[in-house]
Amino acid sequence: MSTSTSLSDSHEYVRRSWRPSFRTWLFLIVALILTTPFLLRACFIWSVPDIQPFDENAFCKVEVPADQNAFTYYREAGRLAEGVQAALQASNTVMPIENMDEVVENGWSVANDSLKAWCQDYRKALDEWRKGTELSDAFYVSPREVTFKIDVMTQFPVLSEARNFARLARFEGLRLESEGDFSKAREWYMAIFRCSRHFTRHAFNLQRMTGSALHAMASASLVRWAEDSHVTLDQLRAALSEVQNADRMTDAASSTLKTDYLLACNTLNQRGWLQEMQVDEDDEGGKEPGATLTNIALWLVGEPQTTQRILRQVLSNQLNEIDKPLSKQQPQAGLANAALFQPDQKLPGKPNQLNPVGINQAVSRLMITRIFVSAPQNFDQFTNYVIRDRARQLSLEIGLAAQAYRREHGEFPEDTMALAPKFLDQWPADPFSPTGQPMHYRREKATSAMVWSVGPDGSDDNGDLTYTEKQHAKDLGNELKPR
Repeated sequence: MSTSTSLSDSHEYVRRSWRPSFRTWLFLIVALILTTPFLLRACFIWSVPDIQPFDENAFCKVEVPADQNAFTYYREAGRLAEGVQAALQASNTVMPIENMDEVVENGWSVANDSLKAWCQDYRKALDEWRKGTELSDAFYVSPREVTFKIDVMTQFPVLSEARNFARLARFEGLRLESEGDFSKAREWYMAIFRCSRHFTRHAFNLQRMTGSALHAMASASLVRWAEDSHVTLDQLRAALSEVQNADRMTDAASSTLKTDYLLACNTLNQRGWLQEMQVDEDDEGGKEPGATLTNIALWLVGEPQTTQRILRQVLSNQLNEIDKPLSKQQPQAGLANAALFQPDQKLPGKPNQLNPVGINQAVSRLMITRIFVSAPQNFDQFTNYVIRDRARQLSLEIGLAAQAYRREHGEFPEDTMALAPKFLDQWPADPFSPTGQPMHYRREKATSAMVWSVGPDGSDDNGDLTYTEKQHAKDLGNELKPR
């Protein structure tokens, strides 16, 4: 009897000894409260698989010696131009814009004294700029140094000066044409052309857009130059070879996407990334109470790491297709939040790569991600000017080849077979054609012809090169004629 009672008391003692005390419960509750934010943050971050779409270190390891870097001279030319601008402003001299447009349209003969003086004032800066155009490589700024907040006038003055130098070079070419020196005139137009390709090298989006604008100016100048009957067959052949060689400097579209991704990551990795993005314009440096609450809320949902993971998912999807011709790209997924391509079912999927629907859902959950991810319309704008560049380039090459044929035979070719392979290696496909149809060509008569691309809407429009709402601007084709 005594033994039984002893065992019972022992069990009761053990049971009571394992009963959590108030202090234990309090500790567990406090620990749960303290760890919940970290668990919540981890859940948000881990909800998006992490991938590496490209080798960042290899991509950023770009070394161009200063004396071989075109931007070394572009920067110095910009510094010299600043001095000229300051002097002109001090003397209340106004840029002769109206006469500039008139000269581009009608030639140097209509240039007034103000424009001639303007060009002379910038001559030293222009000569320095010209030195840069002769180089074969260019590197403006490291992808590791660019951030989301870009003030072009202060951070990147070379971009804001680029069109001004190209305009001055164009006037110099027109002046030389008026003097009958078409060979040297071509050299100035080619300087604009090479500069335009330098602006695509290791470029972020805004830099590449500047390059596209310069390419349009150079192409228009060369097309007009080739019309003049004083331009010889040899000069046309040389011009065609030069534009083809210089065009090889053009960086792939994927390079710009990678740079813009690094731009976003550079911003998100900064200590004051929220203020850098200026999400709240009324927040004075993040000191307002609302800014503190915003920072806490964003930290809880895993920012900025979650956005960086989603950006890598988006980029990985886009890199699969962006460098392919439009006719060979997989169709876009047609989702609202991000520009994504359908995966190629014939190729094995990448480990941890989300499908377009999964990426789109991840983008939709987070406000910060939506700011950094290109909406479909913005991505279409980017691809549009990249493809437009290519269509303009092919139109220029065909135009120069057709003018060379006219010098040799006294008339424009009746069909494309006459140009390839003697003047062109092959007749090129239209970059805007979704089915890979060739660039369009039509001889109107012996002394005139048309070459054009279908443009962004894929519609032929029978070679109508006037600007319309369909964006069939003149730089998508050329009217070939003698002058």
